Amino acid sequence: MRSRQPVAVTAGRALGHGLATRRRQVVAGLVLGLLLSPIGIAAVGGFETADAIQPEQVAAGETMNLGQVEVTVQSYFVSDRVYTGGLPDGASAWFGLVVDVVNPRDEEVVLHRDLFRVPVASPLQPEPTTTRIVGDGGFLVVLEPDLPQRVAVLWALADPGQFGGEATVEAYPVLAGDSFFSPGDIRWDTQPLQSIITVPAGEVPPALLEDQT
Repeated sequence: MRSRQPVAVTAGRALGHGLATRRRQVVAGLVLGLLLSPIGIAAVGGFETADAIQPEQVAAGETMNLGQVEVTVQSYFVSDRVYTGGLPDGASAWFGLVVDVVNPRDEEVVLHRDLFRVPVASPLQPEPTTTRIVGDGGFLVVLEPDLPQRVAVLWALADPGQFGGEATVEAYPVLAGDSFFSPGDIRWDTQPLQSIITVPAGEVPPALLEDQT
């Protein structure tokens, strides 16, 4: 009687060889997919870095959505007759950016300090020092929902004599996220540069001027 063992062994070897071949094909397919996926993504414009995204050029008077607020930059001024008691050591004047802001959210917000940068002014620090209300000269504390407010955002300057004509201002959106440390609270995340605004020089808002007597 002929033994069936060789047949079984042969069948087992064939099955094992087939499975091994199949595994190699799957692995090869995965590797090829990983190698080709960057090419496909790049072909449709993926993997763009923040540096590759060009900011838009915006004229004064155009409204921008910066996430936390909607803003319309109007003008700038340089003055040593505004908030003189608040000038830090080494500063001799303020660069003021006059902006219309609207809070589109359902709750009040504190105007974020990263919304604007004025590198052309070479301020003592990148962030603004304070924000004043143009209408009455008061300090802006919070923005109420859907209540337009014209404000002057102030940066301290060491050298105020370098300005004339237009200035360029950078705008950075800030988006709401969940706080890691206080669940339920909002964390504002600054995004890459969105817009470069060409801003004309303007007059100092009268309510901000201090008497020089």
